[in-house]
Amino acid sequence: MTKLTYQFEQKRIDNMQWSHGAKLFGITALASDEKGRVRKSPLFYLETVSINNYEDDVYFVNNTDDTLSFVAPFRLCRNIDEARAKLNDVNVENVEKVKLYSDDMDRLYADVLPKQGVRIGSIHIIYDSDALMQWFISVPYKGVDTHYGIWRFNIVEKGGIGGSYPLLWEDFSKPSHVVSSECVTERDEMPIEPSLYEERCWVLEQFIEQYDVADAIFILAINDVLYRYCVGWSAPYNESDIQAKDIARKLKEQKPKDAEAVKAIVQAVYDFWFDKGFAKNISMQACAEILSLYQAQITNKKSV
Repeated sequence: MTKLTYQFEQKRIDNMQWSHGAKLFGITALASDEKGRVRKSPLFYLETVSINNYEDDVYFVNNTDDTLSFVAPFRLCRNIDEARAKLNDVNVENVEKVKLYSDDMDRLYADVLPKQGVRIGSIHIIYDSDALMQWFISVPYKGVDTHYGIWRFNIVEKGGIGGSYPLLWEDFSKPSHVVSSECVTERDEMPIEPSLYEERCWVLEQFIEQYDVADAIFILAINDVLYRYCVGWSAPYNESDIQAKDIARKLKEQKPKDAEAVKAIVQAVYDFWFDKGFAKNISMQACAEILSLYQAQITNKKSV
């Protein structure tokens, strides 16, 4: 795959209109999609805007009647593992990965208005003509049976795209040319949203002031799990930091061997800070993730 390497500049275009008569573009577009575009409109689509005879800008267009809190034309992560960060690695590059900041953060848009297009890249008709171009796009929007989810799109086309390129039809069906589109609705499966990054960085800085960098990363990773699984309550990210610290300490003291032992630790911490049974419904999957973090932490420390 060829990764776009052009210097990026954010741009927005208001009042973009879906052209029902426009021919769909894409090497994998089917005749059924051509018929479909006459009958229905997309919720989201890509559109190219000519810069000159050789270059086109690619825009993601919000064709809904709702403002999107963000549009992220890059992969979002659930945890530091998906960000390819490591526990116990204290170098600056790894700490930046821990923050979940992508190399493409300059492409992140907030508050994308209805019928507004945001520039996500460019295509050169000569240099990119033989290249496989790929875009990952994440946006928050409702699903078929839910009021909120994170839609994730994966688009791959040789030479990029041209013209109108629907990503999701208004009935939530996927056009055939889109490699994948999925709506993640379960909280534990959702990525940590970009709107939380600043707060999360502040929490990490507080941990680093109190502990060494390796322990700070470990506690932050535990806090990620508590937040994603809504352990105890649906608290703001920075209000479960005390519990994350206590859980990290007890993990080191008690050296749990399985998820059941981790569950007992988490419940004991929440029983201390809140009413007894406050975290009684914590999922075993969350406990398994915390156990995995603990095992990775002690393994990495032994190898240092």
